[in-house]
Amino acid sequence: FKLVLAAAALESGEYTNQSTFDNPVSVKLPNSTSEVFNSSRRACGSKTEVTLMYAMRFSCNVPFVELGLALGQDRLRAQAELFGFGKEIRVPMIATPSIFPEEMDDAQLGLSSFGQYDVRVSPLQMALISASIANGGLMMQPNLIESVISPNLSVISAPEPEVLAQPITAATADAIKKMMVQSVTKGVASNASVSGFKVAGKTGTAENGEGERVTLWFTGFA
Repeated sequence: FKLVLAAAALESGEYTNQSTFDNPVSVKLPNSTSEVFNSSRRACGSKTEVTLMYAMRFSCNVPFVELGLALGQDRLRAQAELFGFGKEIRVPMIATPSIFPEEMDDAQLGLSSFGQYDVRVSPLQMALISASIANGGLMMQPNLIESVISPNLSVISAPEPEVLAQPITAATADAIKKMMVQSVTKGVASNASVSGFKVAGKTGTAENGEGERVTLWFTGFA
C-alpha cells in the first residue's frame, strides 16, 4: 500500500522521490498512546532524515506515517479510488472491491498510510497497481478470457486490450518505478532479483486478525 501513498504524494505536486522526512525510531500516533515502529524496531538507517526514495527502498513505516498524516485522508482516499478501490472489477467474473476506510481519526489514518488498520486489498488490485506503474500510468482492463469459440471452432468474441483508467501520470509512474527498482537492487526486496533482468518490486505485510500469523506479500514486474 506504500505504493498508493507514494503515488498520492507525487501526484499532489508537493513531493518528489527526494523529499525528506524525519527518521526517529518510532512515531506516536496522534491522540493515542500507540506508537508505530519500523519492522527492524530501529531507525531506518543512521541519518536523522531520509528521502522518500530511501523510505520505499527499505520499506520504512515511520516516514510513511508522517507522509500520510501530512497528505490527509481525503487525498489518500482519492488516489486509492483512482486505482480502483471501492469498485467491482470484472475479469469477467466479479472480483471483490478493495477498501480504503472512511471517516478515520488521525491515529487510524497513520496506520492506514502503510496499509494497516482496516485497509483491505485483493491480490488483483495490487497487480493492477503494479501494472499501472509499469505501463506509464495506464491501467488496463484485466481479463481472463482469451477468446470465446463456437462448437465449430469459429471465434464468437476475442477481447481486445482496453484502457480502464489512468490513475497516475507517466512522470509519477516513472518515479515510483525507480523506487521499486532500488528496492530490489539494494533494498529489502533483494530476493526478487533475477540475473539478466531489471526487476522492480515491493514487499508487503498483511494482518490476518488477532493471534493469526501475518501474510507476506510481494508485487512487482521485470
